[in-house]
Amino acid sequence: MESFVVNAERPSWMEEAACKGRTNLFFGIAGERPERRIRREASARKVCASCPVMVPCRDLARDNRENGFWGGESEEERAMTGHAPRSISRRAVQEAAARAS
Repeated sequence: MESFVVNAERPSWMEEAACKGRTNLFFGIAGERPERRIRREASARKVCASCPVMVPCRDLARDNRENGFWGGESEEERAMTGHAPRSISRRAVQEAAARAS
């Protein structure tokens, strides 16, 4: 099992991101229908296309194997480059739910 350290400090380039404050556009809801995802990701892609920090955003997502739409790429597109997102284990979900209650 690989281990990793999550850096709690946000990279400074994130302040320049065109997507700042638009999380719902880059991360789908649970059970999102394919048609809705296609529309959401098309809108996200447009935002990314004009973003001055698209490359470091994409690199961060690839390096950290993030979920969601980052740096102009979907999870599937990153997976095709060898950077598949980490899957969320059932245990991790249960632990997070326990901490939240």
